[in-house]
Amino acid sequence: NGNPKYRKVMESLENTDNLLTFYQFPYQIWHSIYSTNLIESLNKEIKRQTKKKVLFPNEEALERYLVTLFEDYNFKQSQRIHKGFGQCADTLESLFD
Repeated sequence: NGNPKYRKVMESLENTDNLLTFYQFPYQIWHSIYSTNLIESLNKEIKRQTKKKVLFPNEEALERYLVTLFEDYNFKQSQRIHKGFGQCADTLESLFD
């Protein structure tokens, strides 16, 4: 089963069917696909916004606030074109037709 020296490396590569999927998309958007910047940005925003609200009276109040925060975030994100996507919109549409 290979050299034991590289066993951990081989194990980490075994179940990576989707690891290089981003190569199937246009080059202009590779960074947006493999990067976690959007997720990190959302997590940072959640942390920042909930720190302002030092105490929520209960879990339901926090949940309602987060839903509002997510809806606002989704609306703002839907109004912008992420880097590279405008350049290859036609190509992307043809991939999903």
